[in-house]
Amino acid sequence: MSALRGLVSFGFLVSLMVFVGVWLANESRLHAQDGSSTSLVGAWTLDKNLSESSNPSDGRTDDGSGSRGRRRGGGFGRGGGFGRGGAGGGRPDPEEMARQRAALRDIMTPPDHLTIVQSNNLIVMTGPDGRTTRLAPDGKKVTDESTKVERKTKWDGGKLVTEISGIGSTRVTETYSVDPEHHHLRLVVHSENSRRPSTTTYIYDADSPAQ
Repeated sequence: MSALRGLVSFGFLVSLMVFVGVWLANESRLHAQDGSSTSLVGAWTLDKNLSESSNPSDGRTDDGSGSRGRRRGGGFGRGGGFGRGGAGGGRPDPEEMARQRAALRDIMTPPDHLTIVQSNNLIVMTGPDGRTTRLAPDGKKVTDESTKVERKTKWDGGKLVTEISGIGSTRVTETYSVDPEHHHLRLVVHSENSRRPSTTTYIYDADSPAQ
C-alpha cells in the first residue's frame, strides 16, 4: 500500500513539474511579445525626408517616364495587380475593383501620424482621420469590415510582420520595427503583383512627450 502511495506521489510530482515547465515557457513567450509590442506603443510622426522607395526595376514610373523619387503608389497604376476578369473569366465587378483599388491605395499611403496602443490581444493603430488598423500578433486573421481587407500578423524576433490579403492578386507584407537608439518606428511595405515588386520604407519619429 505504501508503495502504491509512493507511485501516486511520484506521478503527481512529475505532472506538477511538467505543468510548471509549460507555464514558464508560455510566460517567457508572452513576456517577449509584450516587450516587443510595448516598444511599438506610442505616437509617431512620419519623417518624409528619411522615407524612401526602392524598386528593383529601371527606375521608371508607371507612365513610362524616367522620373525617379518616392512613389507613394507603389507601382500600381492603370489597375496593375487586379484581375481583368471576374469569376470564371467573366466581366469584372466594377464595385469590387474599386474597393480593391481604394484599399490598396490606403495601404500604400500610410498616414502622416500614427498612434499605437495595445488592447488585450490586439495592437491598434490609429491615423489622424480616426481610422484604425487592428492587428492580432498571435497569428489570427483580422478582417476590416469596411474595406474587407484581411491581416494575418506574427512576431518575427523584434519585428511585427503582417500579411495582407483581400486586395485582388496583389500580395502585400508590412513589417514594423523600432530603432530605440534613434527613436524611430520603421515600416517596410513590400508588394508584389503581375508587373513588378515594390518596397517602400517609411520612417516615423517618436513624438516628444507632452510637457
